Amino acid sequence: MSNHNGKPDIQAALTALKDGFAQKVPAKIEEIRQSWNLLKSVPEDIDMFHLLHRQTHTLAGTAGTYGFHTVGQLAKAVEIALQADLTESHESWTPQIVSDVELLVQQLENFNQAGFEQEGEDNATFQPYLDNAEENSAKTDALNRLLYLVDDDADFLNTMAMQIRTFGYKVVTFTDLDRFEKAVALQEPALVIMDVEFEQGKKAGIEHIHRMNEERENVLQTIFITGSNDVLTRLDAVRAGGLGYFAKPLLVEKLVDSINDLTHQHAEEPYKVVIVDDSPEQSSFAALTLQQAGMETREVNEPLELLNVLNDFPPDIILTDIYMPGCSGLELSKMIRQMDTFVSIPIVFLSSENDQKKQMNAMSLGGDDFLSKPIQPWYLVSAVTSRIKRGRKVRELAETDGLTGLLNHTKIKERLEEELSRAKREKTPLAFAMLDIDFFKHVNDSYGHPAGDRVLKSLANLFKQRLRKYDIVGRYGGEEFVVIFPNTDAIAAKTIMDKLRVSFSEISHFSSENPFYCRFSCGISAFPGYENGTEMSNEADKVLYEAKEGGRNKVVVAVNSLGGFSKAKAR
Repeated sequence: MSNHNGKPDIQAALTALKDGFAQKVPAKIEEIRQSWNLLKSVPEDIDMFHLLHRQTHTLAGTAGTYGFHTVGQLAKAVEIALQADLTESHESWTPQIVSDVELLVQQLENFNQAGFEQEGEDNATFQPYLDNAEENSAKTDALNRLLYLVDDDADFLNTMAMQIRTFGYKVVTFTDLDRFEKAVALQEPALVIMDVEFEQGKKAGIEHIHRMNEERENVLQTIFITGSNDVLTRLDAVRAGGLGYFAKPLLVEKLVDSINDLTHQHAEEPYKVVIVDDSPEQSSFAALTLQQAGMETREVNEPLELLNVLNDFPPDIILTDIYMPGCSGLELSKMIRQMDTFVSIPIVFLSSENDQKKQMNAMSLGGDDFLSKPIQPWYLVSAVTSRIKRGRKVRELAETDGLTGLLNHTKIKERLEEELSRAKREKTPLAFAMLDIDFFKHVNDSYGHPAGDRVLKSLANLFKQRLRKYDIVGRYGGEEFVVIFPNTDAIAAKTIMDKLRVSFSEISHFSSENPFYCRFSCGISAFPGYENGTEMSNEADKVLYEAKEGGRNKVVVAVNSLGGFSKAKAR
């Protein structure tokens, strides 16, 4: 089902789900009636008690989700009566209690016969995320790398533009404020880097941006650069809408960090959610709601299938119902928490259970949060998003290098084994590059460790900008880095690393004395040809040593990595 742009029409899919559910409601209510009649005749039938409880629990959650609130409330009333009044011990049943449950079931049937479907005609609850999802998708698909750099010093402009371009940005320079303004009218950039002082005045750059923003609907994203670190100038820059402020001489790596943040060039991976619910109507609704917000989802309607899904689709979060046949959500969470591979995945119970004691018990058995059905789409997206953000931040701190933000030694070795297993399974090539900054000890000894840290960060930024989002980059330790290239053979990887080597050699690094330049040497190994990640890493390290011995500033490929597969995707 697609819209006029050829994209999946999630709104239409949600409406179709709702219509399909409405058609099933009469049969679901009839099943509740039949189960209740059987239970009345044989009160000691524990299996029938659990079946009826599950039927009312599922209808209560799903009906409310799709906007059939009265049906949901009546089903919930039956569920609560079963839990609070009847319980599994049929000895506690009294004629009055049985009469109360009978009345609730009868009310559910009566409301169904009166035409419950009119209650759910308003589809407004499905709409809020549709427009935002389209907008967010468009922004993600069109990451704008166009920057306007404005300064009346032509030599400074040329030097800065050349260095910023090495990080993959398109930079257009202007020495004249009027020409800059005309260019903005023709094509708006992702970011403006504006000097503060021009011949028109000491704060002419700030004043010009301030005037332009007053005449625009959307302010220009602007970083101001200046020779002054005066607090009042900073204040004026903020008032003009400035999002960054850098005093000259500029540290290019810090400026690029700010550019990355403001233009969202760090392209975050979509959030991944697994939804476990024995009700397909409920899991589909949650899945489509989260997909509207740009998330990837997998539905599991048979709880015991979850472990297979987790191996192929490692999620950021698991949403699970509590009451399910065969394996409850509580039992499922306990199993997951006993497995090292999945122990850190957040588990959120999504259930119509309103008993706070039972909710807290669920949390104590491995859950991280509890959301009550029926749940509004905006709240579901908000709750899942905040939980995933926190989870990713914790994971990032544990798996990344604090200085560069790249994967650390332990994690990059783990990822190499994962990608090698995938390459063997799918019969695709895999390249592994190990590189080392030439004479890095000399950098630290001559310019100081802070300057050395800036060199490491600039190389990391270069990788982040110039490599594909699914290439995997890590800091192995010290001045040593590695890159894993999925579906890439050794020759293609060498071409890429040579381009990065040249770009890195053109970056000017600031010191208290004079600017200086750095280079790196690199060794590459590739699958097929190796049985495990350790062999690939050792071979790459070996040819990296050859590159060092052969004069440095070069890329060397292991000889037994040159065969490869006949079908490697073009880079």
